[in-house]
Amino acid sequence: MRSHCSTVSVGRHTVFIERIEPLRWRVSVDGQRFATFCTESRARAAGRLEARRLDFSAAAPRFR
Repeated sequence: MRSHCSTVSVGRHTVFIERIEPLRWRVSVDGQRFATFCTESRARAAGRLEARRLDFSAAAPRFR
């Protein structure tokens, strides 16, 4: 049986996935709540995507 919580490191970010109900998973990136999903695989994919998006936006040049 899988654990109810898991963490994944993506770049400089930490993605935390927590099972809150039998068919509900909460995703947090760097301690901030991101979203909830009905499957663990969607939660993992969304958490990784959000961490990559944060890395991309931090690396993008700022224009005035």
